[in-house]
Amino acid sequence: MSEPLIMGVHAIQELLRHAPEKLLHIYTVASKRSDLLTECERKGIPISYTSADRLSRMVQSDSHQQLVAQIKQRTYLDLKQFLQKEREHALVLMLDQIFDPQNFGALLRSAECFGAAAIVWSKNRGSDLTPVAAKASCGASELLPLIRVSNLATAVEQFQEAGYEVVATLLDSKAQSAYDFTFAEKTLLIVGSEGEGIQPLLQKKSDKSIYLPMAGKIESLNVAQATAAILALFSLQSGPGEGNARSPMS
Repeated sequence: MSEPLIMGVHAIQELLRHAPEKLLHIYTVASKRSDLLTECERKGIPISYTSADRLSRMVQSDSHQQLVAQIKQRTYLDLKQFLQKEREHALVLMLDQIFDPQNFGALLRSAECFGAAAIVWSKNRGSDLTPVAAKASCGASELLPLIRVSNLATAVEQFQEAGYEVVATLLDSKAQSAYDFTFAEKTLLIVGSEGEGIQPLLQKKSDKSIYLPMAGKIESLNVAQATAAILALFSLQSGPGEGNARSPMS
C-alpha cells in the first residue's frame, strides 16, 4: 500500500467534510456503524472490513478508533514557488526539532485553525507525517500547505529575501513579550521542542525573538499550546481577510 494512511474519527471526518476527493478507501471493523461510514458510502468511497489487529498493524498504532483511511499522495510545496506568490500578509510556521508526532500533529492543527499560510519543517530534524501525527492534527495534515526542506537555515534566508521577518520563540533576556509584540505583515515564526529548543544557528539568523509570559504557577506550556496562543495573537492583529484565506496549493 503506497498511498499514505490516516486514522481516527476526527481526522477522517474533517477530510470527508473539506476534501472528500482525497479519500481513496476506508478500512474498518465489521461491527462498526456510524454516520461517517454512511456518508462515505453516499460519496462512493470504498469501504473494506477487517480486524482491529490488522488496522493496528497498518498504522503501527492501537489508537485508530477502528477507522483507517487510505488517502491520495500528499502534495508538498516547493519553497521557491511558494515565495514567488505575492502576499500582502501571511504567517508561516517553521518547526525545528519537533520529534514527538503528537506535538507535530497538534502544531499542524493550530496552524490550520489560525490561518497559517504554510508550515515548514526539516526532512532530517523532526517527526514526519505518520498516521499518529495526522490523527493528532484532526485532518489539518491534509488541508494545510506543507513545505519540507533539507536545510532550515537556508530556508530562513530565502524567507528573509522574500520580505518575511523571522521571529524565533525563545526564553531569552532579549526576547520581547508576545503580548506587546507587533508582528510584521509577513512573518516566519520559528518554534522548537521543549527539550532541544531552536538550534543556535536559527536563533542567530532570526530578526527578532519573543516569549509567552506565564501568569500561573506552572512554568511553561508545551510547544503546541504555546504556539497556538502566539498564532492567536497574530490572527488578532492581522484580522480576517485575504492574507488568511488560502487554497491547498496557495
